[in-house]
Amino acid sequence: MIKKPFNSLNDYFVRYFFTDKGGEKVLLDFINAVMISANMKTFKSVEILNPFNLKDKIDNKESIVDLKAITENGTVVIIEIQTYSTKNFFERTLYYWSKNYSSVLKKGKGYEELKPVISINLVNDFLFDKTDNRMHTCYLLKEKKSNKILTDHIQLHYVELPKFNKNSNIKKELRNWILFLKSNKEEDMSQLLKEDTIFEKAINKYNYFTDNKDLLNEYDRREAYLIYQDSLMRGAKKDGFDEGIEEGIKRGIKEGEKNKAISMAKSMKAKNMDINLISEITGLTIKEINKL
Repeated sequence: MIKKPFNSLNDYFVRYFFTDKGGEKVLLDFINAVMISANMKTFKSVEILNPFNLKDKIDNKESIVDLKAITENGTVVIIEIQTYSTKNFFERTLYYWSKNYSSVLKKGKGYEELKPVISINLVNDFLFDKTDNRMHTCYLLKEKKSNKILTDHIQLHYVELPKFNKNSNIKKELRNWILFLKSNKEEDMSQLLKEDTIFEKAINKYNYFTDNKDLLNEYDRREAYLIYQDSLMRGAKKDGFDEGIEEGIKRGIKEGEKNKAISMAKSMKAKNMDINLISEITGLTIKEINKL
């Protein structure tokens, strides 16, 4: 059926999953699930603008390049996966939206050539009030008093994954997709297969990834880096720092890099990651890691 456990929220995996060759139907279904959840118009087709390529090796930057697609009516959809929120996160998402919006307009063309851009952000962290159980929120450009939408050219979607449970107050289409990405249970996958045939294709893509040695190698490198970054960032927040990922990491290192490296190495060993890779990421020696 499906090979678990595995971090389906790893952004390297998500990029492969939605933009690898032949992934258009899966990507379209996910985008439409988000649109249905927000009571927005759905689409009939998508073309992937930045298809996945294993030859393009990843580097240890904060986030892998956005997933980008264009629909049958010219609407651009960008999807980003984040393991945590950083300082000025909303300004950042607006900046990425604006870059994609303006890039459509070629030199010598009129403003009528501009097309809507939809930004979908999946975040494995809390963005808004934790007491607000809405996991999916959508922001539009509206008039303050009348609530009239100025233009349909901007949609900013935020999905707070920690707020998810099977009884989440979202429509079943999006709930099913989040369940697919988060669940480790075989019975959940069986239920999804009964509800929608798209998940047969999704599970096949998932299993192909977990059987591919080259893909798993890049996944492991990215996963180790994400674990390390997450520990440093959350450690910095715990100590009262809210200065963004770069400053958070600098502070975290100064406040006890060795302890954090040991903690990360233990987590990576528990996930059966390669000892050499753990050493490369944490800076600990193989001898030190074997003693943990």
